[in-house]
Order: sequence, then structure tokens, then C-alpha cells
Amino acid sequence: MLIYLESKAKSYPLTQQILSKFSNASIIEIDHYKNIFDKNIWNHQFANAIILAKQENISILPTPPNYWYPGKAFFLKSVLNCIFDCEYCYLKWAFKTPFPTIFVNYEDIQNVIAEKINSLRQSWYHNTIYFYASNYSDIQWLDEMINFNHSFIPFFEKFDNVVMESRTKSSNLQSLLNLDFVPQNSEISFSLNPQSIIDAFEHKTSSLDQRINAINTLISKWFKVWIRFLPLLPVPNYLQIYTDFISYTKEKIDFELINSIFIWSIIYTKSDYNNLVKKWNFAFEWKFQEYPDWFMRIEKGITDDFKNLFTLNFPDKNILFDII
Repeated sequence: MLIYLESKAKSYPLTQQILSKFSNASIIEIDHYKNIFDKNIWNHQFANAIILAKQENISILPTPPNYWYPGKAFFLKSVLNCIFDCEYCYLKWAFKTPFPTIFVNYEDIQNVIAEKINSLRQSWYHNTIYFYASNYSDIQWLDEMINFNHSFIPFFEKFDNVVMESRTKSSNLQSLLNLDFVPQNSEISFSLNPQSIIDAFEHKTSSLDQRINAINTLISKWFKVWIRFLPLLPVPNYLQIYTDFISYTKEKIDFELINSIFIWSIIYTKSDYNNLVKKWNFAFEWKFQEYPDWFMRIEKGITDDFKNLFTLNFPDKNILFDII
């Protein structure tokens, strides 16, 4: 293990906790994490490396319009890069290095979040405020190292009508099970796909059965669990594959105990789509079309197939759809 340690991150408790877990690691001290993070070093001889840094100029970015639930919602950034290797993921071209970068100044990040919440409440916004924590990394897989749940879940419990979502493809639950309470303001959402899709496109992630077992474990402990059927991929024979997949999940999961269901086909900004094709020379077999909002989506006929399929199979559930 190689650890790039930003000088100004050395004194933080999380830094010391992580270093104690990797006592045999080689440590290289750096002035700023971007001196490594912004270098094109995908073929670096140290493949197993992390970066510990202090996040400065912290910004809580608003989500795009029509992003999942209506109302005020923001992206929470505490880790950059994901250990998983999903072939369709925008992170493949978003960053120049694959090394997970962990921002260790959690309290500073939480202070900015609290300021955002208080500012909205003072402006008489009383609807639910959402924070999405896993758009830059799969936090749940890393959490035994980074202690995100131990720090952020109790933090969000301090607020009324605020929800944090942590989305994952991991079955690693230990940090959640180690909590001494059941959170009311944090929800764990699992991205699900057929096992054949996982095998072909979601490398290093937990299997479908492992994710289902994790879902059922959390439900049994009274955790709030969301299910995300995403991204729905138009592989050959997709309707039959996803029909069988839905039947299988309904046999294994009591959906009456699931807080919400969301489905989403694959989607890119036009810029991201062009970068993906250019950087990875990925020959898409799926037909994309550009929409007026500048997003590239699977052609409408296929997304309509997916909508109809899930609506038919979950007639009593309020299913949120990707905005088409």
C-alpha cells in the first residue's frame, strides 16, 4: 500500500486512524493532492494507493433540475474515485488517476452542510432537503477504512426533514451494523441489475445475491432501504432478461418494506458521452439520442419498454423514473 499524504491533512484524527490501519504502508508526503490526483498516472507502478487530503473551498453542489426527488438537493463530496470498475461509469473519464482520494476534514464539510440547511430554513424552505453522498465513490465499500457512516449518519440526525442517501453496489454492512441506533435521516440504497449485467459490466462489485442478502439484513434491523434499478442497459434480449430479473428480486425481497424504488436507464451529458467514446474507444452497441436538455439517453422506445415493464410489475409502488 502506498499513501500520498497531504501535509495539511496530517493532524486530522481520521488521517491518524487510517495510517494506524496501514502501519506497513509506504507514505509519500505531498503539498497538495492535485499534484498526484491531476496527473495522468493510470499505469503507475503503485496500483494500490490512496490519497489523504484536506478539502478546501468546500462547496455543496446542487443537483441538476429533475434529479430524482423534487425540491432542494445537493451532492456531498467526501471521497473521489471508486474501487469498483463499472464499464459505463462516468468516473472512468472524470479523473486522471484511479487512486481514491479521501478528504479527512469531515467536521469542516459538515459545517458547510449545516450552513446550507440553516440558510434554506431561514429562507422559509421547509420541504425535505436531500444530500447524495455516493456520486463520486462507493462509500459503503470503503467505510471500514474511512468511518464515513460513524461520522455523518449521527450528524444528519440533528436535522428535521433532511435525508442523506448513500448508494452502493457493495454488501459490506459492518459499519452500519456497528451503529448503536437505527438512523431516521439516512437511507441506504442498493443499485441492482441482473447477474449477467453485473458479470459483464460491474466488475469487482458484490453479486446480486450478496446485495439482496445485504438488503434483507438491513430491513430486518429496521433500516430504511431504497432500491435503485439502474442503470437499465439495453443488452440483447433485454426485456426477457429484466423480466426474469424482476421476478427473481420479488421472490427474494419483500418490497412492502422498501422505502422507495427508482429506475434509470443509462444517461450522459453530451460532453461526458464524447469523452467516454474518445478516451476508452468504447464502441457502444446501444443507440443513444440527444435530448433538448443536452443529455444523451437510450432511444425513447427502449426507455418506454423499461417503464412499462417496471410499472406492470410494481403496480402498487410509487416508482420514480428518469425524466425522459
